[in-house]
Amino acid sequence: MNVKPKVLIVDDRVRNLIVLEEMLADLGIDLVRATSGKEAIEKTRNTEFALVLMDIRMPGMDGFEAVEEIRKDPRNELLPIIYITAFYHEDYYKVKGIRTGAVDFITKPIIPDVLQGKVTVFTRLYRQRKNLEEEILWREQIEKDLKKAKELAEDATRAKQKFLSNMSHEIRTPLNAIINTVNLMHEGDPQAELLDNMEILKFSADSLLQIVNDILDYSKIDAGRIEFEKVEFEMRKLLTGVKQSFDFEVNRRNLKMDVSLDESIPMVVLGDSARLTQILINLVGNAVKFTEKGHIAIEAKPVKRHNSLIDIEFRITDTGIGIPKDKLEMIFESFTQASSSTTRKYGGTGLGLAITQKLVELQGGALQVKSKVGKGSTFHFTLPFLTSDKTHVEDDAQLKEHYHSLKGLKVLVVEDNLVNQKIVSKFLSRWEAAYEIAENGRIAVEKVIKTHFDLVLMDLHMPEMSGYEATLKIRAMDGEYFKELPIIALTASVFLEDREKIFDFGMSGFVTKPFNPKELFWTISPFLKKR
Repeated sequence: MNVKPKVLIVDDRVRNLIVLEEMLADLGIDLVRATSGKEAIEKTRNTEFALVLMDIRMPGMDGFEAVEEIRKDPRNELLPIIYITAFYHEDYYKVKGIRTGAVDFITKPIIPDVLQGKVTVFTRLYRQRKNLEEEILWREQIEKDLKKAKELAEDATRAKQKFLSNMSHEIRTPLNAIINTVNLMHEGDPQAELLDNMEILKFSADSLLQIVNDILDYSKIDAGRIEFEKVEFEMRKLLTGVKQSFDFEVNRRNLKMDVSLDESIPMVVLGDSARLTQILINLVGNAVKFTEKGHIAIEAKPVKRHNSLIDIEFRITDTGIGIPKDKLEMIFESFTQASSSTTRKYGGTGLGLAITQKLVELQGGALQVKSKVGKGSTFHFTLPFLTSDKTHVEDDAQLKEHYHSLKGLKVLVVEDNLVNQKIVSKFLSRWEAAYEIAENGRIAVEKVIKTHFDLVLMDLHMPEMSGYEATLKIRAMDGEYFKELPIIALTASVFLEDREKIFDFGMSGFVTKPFNPKELFWTISPFLKKR
């Protein structure tokens, strides 16, 4: 604290004030005079003092009376006051001094060392108190600044999430139309030339969807909103599925790809199969992209086992272009590739490895790489899984390969996008389901009141009335039909909070755009039996 402590000296004799000032001259404090009790009261009202040295005997108003008035000001209730008197040993003065709140007495004649010592003690206490007050104020300001910064950061995060959610909807909606138009055309047994064009279209749409998914995944990881499941799955089937997803590209480029699974790994394990698939797809996809000749190997082997836990190491090895030693750390950074020429030649957002590394780390593993330029690379990581005694997981995938008739099911499709209306309608027609269209939530509510539907497919973002508002209005109506009517959200959002919101608003489930026709079919088909 740079401000000097102020000490008020009160005495009706100027000569005594001068003596006190001389005794205290070297203590580094500011001395303020008052020649009467009334003047002392006035000064304490306008100035903050570290200490008051109060003479007792003064004409008009003695020191006791002055102190009693000073104490009436709440700001001065704890102000240290030392009486200066030649009558300290008289009991009257002792009792009176204590009652008025004196902290000490100094008797006349004054001994300089005693006066200086006592004044030093109280001015030091004052300095410490002021420093503490400044520290508290500083901390309070820091807390306010941190709170404000947190609120700004949260606002920014919410704005970013809202922006990404909107962008997700805006991008996925036309993608849904493109991808499912191709799916419809595929089912129509197209000619060979048309089929080639459709494959190009589907590949391009899938690539664009992967870019969107990468950006959204990175945003979720950055916001700490990734969750992991624990489901039973067959490790060999998962690895084989990853391999098969690249068979076309591997064969086209005359490469070889092998899968090796150690036999001691249980047939069935529990973990997040979807995230493991995403990790492997990213790493194998890079291996295929950056390998012009040779082979890619996918390996899995146990490295540690304890009771029902097993740690499995995965290795993806390629004979590709390799990575320079000084670039090995950089490739895991967001939006980064080993060089600008790599980006120009091979494309990509530069998010794949950043996302993959985070997904591995969030599950307790570490993604590592060994590489040599011109020789190839090996990416490896270890993840924990729970073991199972099962040798097989019932898979309804084969059942879902073939559709059955949904004849008798009446569906209300609530969708403002004309193209998506046509896409959903065509699939429902092929499955022999009856349907009606509502262009927004307001019309949907009116149709639900007038017509008995078995199911509502509800888009969330629409003009006039959103899917959320429409669902609330339907659920608020009297009657079991309105309370139990299945409402499935058609959403382009992949954010967890948006999915939780879907159920909070009373919806029965959701299908994510761009939807897979099989997923849509097997989401709505159970309601055929509930009519």
